[in-house]
Amino acid sequence: MSRYLVLLTVFLFAGCTIVPDSIEVPEGTQLVSYSKAVTSGANAQGQKARWGGMIVGVENKPNKTFIELAHFPLNHYGKPSTNGETSGRFKVQIDGFVDPIVFEEGRAATFLGTVTAPTAGMVGEQPYIYPTIIADDYHMWRKQEVYDVNTYFFNYHTGWYSPFYRFNGPWMYPHFNRTRVIRYENAPSKATLPSKSKSTRSKTKATIQPARQDKAK
Repeated sequence: MSRYLVLLTVFLFAGCTIVPDSIEVPEGTQLVSYSKAVTSGANAQGQKARWGGMIVGVENKPNKTFIELAHFPLNHYGKPSTNGETSGRFKVQIDGFVDPIVFEEGRAATFLGTVTAPTAGMVGEQPYIYPTIIADDYHMWRKQEVYDVNTYFFNYHTGWYSPFYRFNGPWMYPHFNRTRVIRYENAPSKATLPSKSKSTRSKTKATIQPARQDKAK
């Protein structure tokens, strides 16, 4: 019986996997991985990709914007798993201007787009070739702050709430309890990426739209 319950739990969790609409792709879509794009070179160009990581910087050009990210693998929600080591860097190209405040340095983001020719640049004083995608859409993940707080217990002897005493049966004894709390901050306003024309992406400026409600993962 326990075996069937385990299997049922697995299926339920599998069914609850939710990728944000902005970076979701139709079932069966082949996505080229970051590592595959690095090793395949020009053969990866033109393929769909969904890469994510931590935003390192934003560079506005006259007609386009480049967003630099430290790459991290994505989990089943499409969110970058930033606990490990980064496997490299990449850039996202957006035709037109997007306000850099939308892509705040240090934020986690996932981009869906098409692999294009790599971009030459510098990391510090070292030349670097960035795998690059032209963005179709993206998802900014909410900031997560983890901190400890003191849990207060009522001291029946003094009638005061105290962080140093906890009721345990009929006795009170010194105790300093800490509770871990995770807080998520709201994302900044999301910019709508310039829409594509019939032949290529248009050069119109992006407009700032109300923030899409992010799902905390």
